[in-house]
Amino acid sequence: MRALITAALVALASPAAAGVDVVSVGFGFFPKGTSCQVFNTSGKVTMREGRDIKFKIKGDTARLAFRCTQPDGRSFEVNVGRLLPQGNHRRVSMQINQDNHAHVFWDDGGLRKSLVPGILVWR
Repeated sequence: MRALITAALVALASPAAAGVDVVSVGFGFFPKGTSCQVFNTSGKVTMREGRDIKFKIKGDTARLAFRCTQPDGRSFEVNVGRLLPQGNHRRVSMQINQDNHAHVFWDDGGLRKSLVPGILVWR
């Protein structure tokens, strides 16, 4: 019985991000020439480069992560999966900024927004 209760508590404490069908991630305010790679997903990934780098990932978003390298050689990682909101959401959009925070947007009976600091792990 104790193991069952522990398992239930672990499940409740884990992010419920598996319900996110599509995640759009933009890397804003990074130097031109910054490149990023997607990790921990088997979902469909599309990328568009312009003023910013933008990714769209369909499916398998719960453990989504990026590794990016700037033109000066500095690199960082960001675990996007942990930034996803709790619950089942069809679409989540986020802006990852060089000043080490993310803006996360989703619809939950109205547009919701979360500002998450301290997201970049510099290497």
